[in-house]
Amino acid sequence: MRGSAAPLAIVALAVAAVGGTGCRSHAGFRQQYVQLRPMMAAGEWDKTAQVIQGSKDTVYKEADRVMFWLNLGTAEHYAGQYDASQANFVRAEETMQDLWTKSISQEASKFLVNETIQDYPGEDFEKVLVYYYTALNKVKQGNLQDALVEARRADEFLKKLQIAYEKEKEEVGTLYKQDAFMLWMVGLFYELEGSWSDAYLAYKTAYDAYQKEYAGKFGAPSPSFLKEDMLRTAELAGRTDAVAELSGAADGASLKAASEGMAEVVLLHGNGEAPYKQETFIDGLMPDKKIIRIAIPKFVPNLHQVAYAELEVAGQTRRTELMEPITRIALDNYTHRLPAITARAIARAVIKYVATKGAEKAVKGDGKDSKRALIGALVGIAGNVASAVSEAADLRAWTTLPAEIGATRMWVPAGEQTIQVRYFTPAGQVGRTDQFAMTLKPGERRIISVRTLQ
Repeated sequence: MRGSAAPLAIVALAVAAVGGTGCRSHAGFRQQYVQLRPMMAAGEWDKTAQVIQGSKDTVYKEADRVMFWLNLGTAEHYAGQYDASQANFVRAEETMQDLWTKSISQEASKFLVNETIQDYPGEDFEKVLVYYYTALNKVKQGNLQDALVEARRADEFLKKLQIAYEKEKEEVGTLYKQDAFMLWMVGLFYELEGSWSDAYLAYKTAYDAYQKEYAGKFGAPSPSFLKEDMLRTAELAGRTDAVAELSGAADGASLKAASEGMAEVVLLHGNGEAPYKQETFIDGLMPDKKIIRIAIPKFVPNLHQVAYAELEVAGQTRRTELMEPITRIALDNYTHRLPAITARAIARAVIKYVATKGAEKAVKGDGKDSKRALIGALVGIAGNVASAVSEAADLRAWTTLPAEIGATRMWVPAGEQTIQVRYFTPAGQVGRTDQFAMTLKPGERRIISVRTLQ
């Protein structure tokens, strides 16, 4: 080689190759969320949606489109913009499904490319809970049958997920195997359309999932009213065996209320804020003194001050019970899958290290040329620095999702009613009250979806 131009070009190419996995800072997402939080806490969901919409192509890039649609769809749902919300959730769901399907056959690419620049596919629980909102939007649009389809798709996806993990021979797998809350929603929608036998079977499946999956794994036992749901629908379906079995566990008061032409209010309370992701670095030293760095995303819980909501109608009160412990699912499943996440990060770091060594060796040649040997050493150092700097954790998440979902049901007299929802702190103090005026028809079931961030 003549002069230093060629060796320097090799240095540049080698460093580019090693650091070519690239990385993106996700600090902008957190900064925007800090800006949005006061609006959401004040119930200004229309303004929240406007800000998120305006940040397309600035805070959210093309690779973040799933996160953009999920956050925008959530804000639009609570703003009462159900058509717009549904459109964005459908875009998110279709893209998540497409990315998930492709990832099954292209899993190796995650070892080669930094996940921060890949399309965000959503976490497992995010892929499921998108159906919670698409189902509720369908209810608000007056399409109960489609709401039922959306709720059932959540369970269908989890079954597909299990098959995929088994097919990949994924030893770690997932703790999140059934969504008891979404199964209860399936029962609710079956009941609303008058399919009593299907509703009973769905409620029973939900009860079993709470007992076998949620109670032990995520600290959420079956809600107290679920056996009443089972008894009511079993009676209506003519399932005498189930009625006999449940008669001692529920009083059947709801069936009497329904027969007397009363209406029912179902309250769904999205409480708190879903956990966010933080970056954790782990450095290791190789035999040749080169450093390898791995970046791991870690879920961090957001604490909330509201313990539960209380529904009051016509002098009756009933408090919500925990139905969907989103934060607990996210944190516990993350811990369960941490070995697989870490292994993938280590594999990526080792590939970068091997690339650095290869580039260093290619520049050094046989080692007889002292200038090439020096430049080769520089390539090794520069490549090692580039690989460490380019390592970053994927901190994207569905940040507008609540920390948990609570629910309760109440049978009330038909007619003009004032619905009050009070939000209580763990100390039993009222933090806020929402009030709605409604006209309820005999036998009508009305679903109310509320949200707090305090």
